[in-house]
Amino acid sequence: MSPQDSDPSPAVNPIAIGIVLGLPTGAAIGVFGFDNLALGLLLGAAAGLTVGVAVDALLRRGSDR
Repeated sequence: MSPQDSDPSPAVNPIAIGIVLGLPTGAAIGVFGFDNLALGLLLGAAAGLTVGVAVDALLRRGSDR
């Protein structure tokens, strides 16, 4: 028997989407803007994570109503 989950996971994970879109964008900005790939990847991952968490919070707030 499997335990029933009261909050099923959404089909779309905005945090993962934010990171996946932030990494290549950050890489491009890092290579062309800073001439440093690692710095761009770090900035892209941070920006993607931030946007993903914000979208996830907005979606969860909307589903609570």
